[in-house]
Amino acid sequence: MNLLALDTSTETATVAVALGEQVFGKEQKALSQHAQLLLPMISTLLAEANLSFKQLDGIVFGRGPGSFTGLRIACSVAKALAYAHDLPVFPVSSLAAIAHKAFQQEKELPLNTQVLALLDARMQQVYYGYFSQEIKGEEGVAAAAQLPIFPDVPLLLAGVGWDNYIAELPSLIRARIVKQAVVFPSAQAMLNLVQSGSIKSVTAEEALPVYIRNQVTQGEPRG
Repeated sequence: MNLLALDTSTETATVAVALGEQVFGKEQKALSQHAQLLLPMISTLLAEANLSFKQLDGIVFGRGPGSFTGLRIACSVAKALAYAHDLPVFPVSSLAAIAHKAFQQEKELPLNTQVLALLDARMQQVYYGYFSQEIKGEEGVAAAAQLPIFPDVPLLLAGVGWDNYIAELPSLIRARIVKQAVVFPSAQAMLNLVQSGSIKSVTAEEALPVYIRNQVTQGEPRG
């Protein structure tokens, strides 16, 4: 499939294009400029791939959780492009993208290691997700000290902003962490998840951001 993927759930805007087995990607760290940067990044990348919107089979976007403003930007752009070019949309969890990328880049992990993906949710909370190698898991939001303790397995801690909260994690969780990695949710990881067949498509009308919690925070999530 020829796919365009985009994510602005953190301070890093990331765009990727899959042209068959070839992948082209761009990223830029500038949270306050996502709205201005995203469309030019997409245009540049499509030109590099020598690909037009007519040749695309779908639009992939990071549905969240993450920066509320960033999620709205990515979703709005994905919906607009899908409407304009009559394309299906593939919403991908930003936490699942972190987990997928973490498993790809961190090798020699103990047997049955799971990824604990974390993003700073502000208000002294984190967005969290526990993921197996198959990128199956559960997501939520909680104070770091009240994070659910459920997998009795080694943990690879991954994400952005977790360094602000690692000391507050329950001791049972900290004792299981075998490796730590700063990993942002990348558009390329989202492409990989869609290409694996694990993500169902929706119509442009059905595509929505997933905030996990409804309360708008004071300021934006870091990272």
